[in-house]
Amino acid sequence: MKIWTRWLLPTMTLITLLAFAVRMVQLADVPPRWDEGWSVAHATLPIAELLSITAQDVHPPLFYLLLGAWQVLIGVNLFGARLLGVLMAAPAIPLAYGVGRVWSGSRVMGVLAAMLLAWLPLHVYYSAVVRMYALAPTFILLATYALFALLKHSPQRRGKNIFVFVIGATGAMLTLYHAAWSLIAVGLYALLASRFKRLAIPIAAALLVYAPWAIYAIPTLLSRASAEAATNAGQHYPLSYFLWLGLSGLTLSQFSEARGLWVMAAIVVAGIGVAVLRRRSSVRLLALPVLMVTLTVLFVAIAARQWALNERMLVGAAPGLALLLAWALHTLGVGALVSHIKTTPVFKLYDVSKASVAIIAALALVTVYWPTSSDFVYRKSLEVFDPYNPHTYHQHIAPRAQPNDIVFFNVLSPAGFYALDRQPNDPHWSYALTWDPVKEPRRAWEDRITTYAQSHPRMWFVLYRGLAGTNGDLRGWLDSTFYPASAEWGEEEVFYGLYGAPPQPLKPVSSAHGHWPHIELRNAELSASVQPGEIIAVRLDWQVLAQIPKNYKVFVHARTADGAIVAQHDAMPLNDLRPMTSLRPGEGVRDNHGLGVPGQITGTLDIVMGLYDPDTGQRIPNLEGETEITLGKVEVGLP
Repeated sequence: MKIWTRWLLPTMTLITLLAFAVRMVQLADVPPRWDEGWSVAHATLPIAELLSITAQDVHPPLFYLLLGAWQVLIGVNLFGARLLGVLMAAPAIPLAYGVGRVWSGSRVMGVLAAMLLAWLPLHVYYSAVVRMYALAPTFILLATYALFALLKHSPQRRGKNIFVFVIGATGAMLTLYHAAWSLIAVGLYALLASRFKRLAIPIAAALLVYAPWAIYAIPTLLSRASAEAATNAGQHYPLSYFLWLGLSGLTLSQFSEARGLWVMAAIVVAGIGVAVLRRRSSVRLLALPVLMVTLTVLFVAIAARQWALNERMLVGAAPGLALLLAWALHTLGVGALVSHIKTTPVFKLYDVSKASVAIIAALALVTVYWPTSSDFVYRKSLEVFDPYNPHTYHQHIAPRAQPNDIVFFNVLSPAGFYALDRQPNDPHWSYALTWDPVKEPRRAWEDRITTYAQSHPRMWFVLYRGLAGTNGDLRGWLDSTFYPASAEWGEEEVFYGLYGAPPQPLKPVSSAHGHWPHIELRNAELSASVQPGEIIAVRLDWQVLAQIPKNYKVFVHARTADGAIVAQHDAMPLNDLRPMTSLRPGEGVRDNHGLGVPGQITGTLDIVMGLYDPDTGQRIPNLEGETEITLGKVEVGLP
């Protein structure tokens, strides 16, 4: 016993350090993934906004709150953000030992549980991404250890153990909703071993602490799930299909053609067979890990029929899988080998034969999972479906932007990518969420943009998937409210638009009238003056006289006294959202244009406009024979 006690601390220290080192491999070599970008951006928001968005998302807020505090300390960078996940996962290793020991009464079982969790591919993978999946197993193990301690330790330590259980249970539920299934499994197992009244207080306390968030967020989550279930193709697949996907995902065996799952299953079945043949009472211990794995896979599979099945949702069962394999290997001979070594003064080679089956099983696991453990877990490709460039957002914005600009994103993932690349002189960013997974009420993004427009005369908008879905509502409002100066389409159907928000009211142009064969310019307004680098706002009011046969474009130019064009904007009405052929006779159309003045330009600029055929480049003369109309002059650089 003294020999074992002497080596226990160094052994567990070594296992924990190796687990940490394994998770640090190539930590920042792989570009940030889509969900990681969401985490980085989400965590930087003010707490009230963070909680509001989280209540509409599929994950609770605790991880985002912790990541936000962490980014305040170390800054926004990919290595630091992923390092937080590794640090959150590291305590799970010694906790796995503690749970394994208190659950089984065996130090050997505890060490095996720690070693297996340190190696488990799913846990390794999600310990090194900027998401909440590294933290959930740590909290689950903390709650499990505290609950077992409540059942076994003296009443004098009851208050401390209740406190630790509440931290672990509520921490897990505020980190990952699917952590509930492992917690329920632990509770059911504990109830089988104790009277309910011993557990009533800690469980009630945890539920009470969790209740405010549950009341605030869960109704929204259930409503969203119900709405998406109506069109989810997953409902056409049987539950057995998702159960198989769940088991494959938990074991990450789909990348070894399911051999990993079959090897694990064979180890567990062999362990059960040995225990039954030798009539060991330890079979009853299986209830805990089996419940943790079964409930998690089952309910994640049920949820998948309403939404989707992702491997990450199963990470709450990782401790259960580690305990299950630890029990099987211990039963297959590891326990007997260690007991023999402890009582034998001199180690002999034939001692190994006492655990030959367990050693073969362990070698089979290592062999089957070698490609997964040595390569796949570091590629972080589970959430990647198409080629993408996370730097594209910064590459589009930074060269064209000014420090006082503001950049709005319609989804937080690109905002996170931009935040990771952002330099001190690049514009700050905000959001107007109109794309999955969170779509804000229109009033929310309208108010936010309007508020920022009061202090930022230049605003960039990055709309992932362009005009799809509710993005169209945002684009339509922008083009009719502000003054588009440029529009560009990038990869993945991303729209980049620069808009002007003039701080002063526009001045009417009394002489701005023009008649073309099918359309008439009734009114126009201009910015009275702007500063170098700002956007001249031009408002045109059209009246449609007859059906227009072609999609003519409107050009608006800013010219110096010698005729040099320093800024222009060419587009059909409403920044190309209303093609000319879509306009109906008798319809009135407001048409906003923005002219981005270069930073080095000062003096008086002439503003002219007209129509042209984009197919030929030929200008369309009006009924007076003019190919352009002078709208007025704008002073650049006046106080």
